[in-house]
Amino acid sequence: MPELNRRRFMQLAGGTAAYAALTQSIARAASLPARRATGTIQDVEHVVVLMQENRSFDHYFGTMRGVRGFGDPRPVTLPNGKPVWHQPSGGKEVLPFHPDAENLGMQFIAGLDHDWAGGHKAFNNGKYDQWIPAKSERTMAYLERNDIPFHYALADAFTICDSYHCSFIGATDPNRYYMLTGHVGNDGKGGGPILGNQELGYDWTTYAERLEQAGISWKVYQDIGDGLNAAGHWGWIDDAYRGNYGDNSLLYFNKYRNAKPGDPLYDKARTGTNAKAGDGYFDILKADVAADRLPQVSYIACPEAFTEHPNWPVNYGAWYIAQVLDALTANPDVWAKTALFLTYDENDGYFDHIVPPYVPKDAAQGKSTVATTLDYFPGNASYAAGHYGLGQRVPMIVVSPWSTGGFVDSEVFDHTSIIRFMERRFGVKEPNISPWRRAVCGDLTSAFDFSGKDTDPARLPDTAAYEPPDNKRHPDYVPKAPAGSKLPKQEAGSRPPAPCRTPRWWTAARTWPPGSSR
Repeated sequence: MPELNRRRFMQLAGGTAAYAALTQSIARAASLPARRATGTIQDVEHVVVLMQENRSFDHYFGTMRGVRGFGDPRPVTLPNGKPVWHQPSGGKEVLPFHPDAENLGMQFIAGLDHDWAGGHKAFNNGKYDQWIPAKSERTMAYLERNDIPFHYALADAFTICDSYHCSFIGATDPNRYYMLTGHVGNDGKGGGPILGNQELGYDWTTYAERLEQAGISWKVYQDIGDGLNAAGHWGWIDDAYRGNYGDNSLLYFNKYRNAKPGDPLYDKARTGTNAKAGDGYFDILKADVAADRLPQVSYIACPEAFTEHPNWPVNYGAWYIAQVLDALTANPDVWAKTALFLTYDENDGYFDHIVPPYVPKDAAQGKSTVATTLDYFPGNASYAAGHYGLGQRVPMIVVSPWSTGGFVDSEVFDHTSIIRFMERRFGVKEPNISPWRRAVCGDLTSAFDFSGKDTDPARLPDTAAYEPPDNKRHPDYVPKAPAGSKLPKQEAGSRPPAPCRTPRWWTAARTWPPGSSR
């Protein structure tokens, strides 16, 4: 990693100078035109997925103008009759609050509970009134534009989805299995269902295998860390600045674990850069883009320090995202036919005010026009019965030459929507996605304007000041809720809706919880 003068880093990180300069490549990402050969999804030749870690939509974007955030005029009503913002905490209530530490985007904010039990306790069968007992008062902490200016500028330049949900009420790996395979083994086959981060080795078919069989090129971009160890862990090592934090969840499937060099599952999922040997994180990605050999489907998994997982700084992640854009836009001809999906696997334990869609578990919760058996877990000795999902809203920004202009897309999506976009583009079906999810969630095509004209979006701030000043893990910063709080205000102004599609929340298959405005 290039050296960064510590004094200069602290000067920039603590002031406004970091936001004034623009790197040529990042500015280019927001201004390069799309290749509009057919005016359809067929113009997309490369789909890139960068799934970061553990942040909710309200936690990042609740104050952003023009999205369904803290200014929502029709919030869900809690059983006590108050709006969903007023979360009970013993004899008092706590509303969303902005922590009082300086330079929040560079703080090592402590993490929260985010397992199956804690997530379902907060969810409370749709009542949504147990967030603080399940997660602590810190669940209500949020960030704003001045804390994470790069993320806000990226959303202002491209298209943000404000009804994008994680797939699963729980931890990282199950959510990544939904993104990579369409489910968590819900049918009980291949070692499923998986409701936690067990990482034991599974046998159902992944979407990458289906792509391989169909002749669609794909690849995982990652740092190899110390490789696959005897415990079956890949890239999750003591050095948070190497490896992939275990976020290449393909490697929890036995076919990938047992693959040897020369096997496509090995060559495309178990290779990568070696920072320990002096490689740069982006060497392979840069070389592939420069040579116009970027695969049709790419997955990116970064080292722990850059994942945005608490307790790592959000703006370390901003630096990493900017480097990915830097690599992808270095060859304008490649960027002109590339779509990048930037999202987050789950919400950690951070509050989001939108109750997610979920199947009726019994007649009291309603009926569905499609089969729902694969979306409700009946319980076993290790896990209580509950809804698999949808989970809470998480950020999704669609970054591409066809999604510039600062739009908001309010169609309902989840992680399986990424697969469905690939289905639409490459014609490779994923049978693991349940009928109910297909009925409720869209395929992300509504975030694109393939036949329209190129726009001149907002510019992005430089992220040079966010490159880590050292390779250390720092102590937790633990926010404290104020003694009294009031509902935060959103930024003034509106945001144009994505150019097409009727919102799917009108579908008959969707079940809205009591008190919902829809």
